[in-house]
Amino acid sequence: MRSLRSFQALVILSALVLFGTGALNVVLGPTALPGDTAIGLNADSNYRFFAGVWLTLGPALLWVVPRPLERAPVLMWIIAAVFVGGLARALAVLLEGVPHPFLLGLLAVELVIPPVLFLWHRALSRERNRVAGGSAAG
Repeated sequence: MRSLRSFQALVILSALVLFGTGALNVVLGPTALPGDTAIGLNADSNYRFFAGVWLTLGPALLWVVPRPLERAPVLMWIIAAVFVGGLARALAVLLEGVPHPFLLGLLAVELVIPPVLFLWHRALSRERNRVAGGSAAG
């Protein structure tokens, strides 16, 4: 299944982005962001907490890679977490205004990649089931 290998490659890339950006934001806090990053201690603490949660999604996603069809529940939760994070970022745009273009780029990734992974995974699962059903009948 060549498509499975491509899917796994996108999952690995996504995991590295999650881990890398999470680690960067845990260490640097809001100063990792472009533009004005002056915030209070409480907001900094909260920011780093959520960066730590984001960081942990990377290794969890890497755990999925060897067997993405069998480990679908974990994959789906991670996909949902990233997508919901994108929805929260979109809400911030609606309520507070348009942020730096870099953050708009992240928003686009958060709202596009999760549905792509979801639909691709669903297609791979159907293909596997179709092949398994065909070999059982033959």
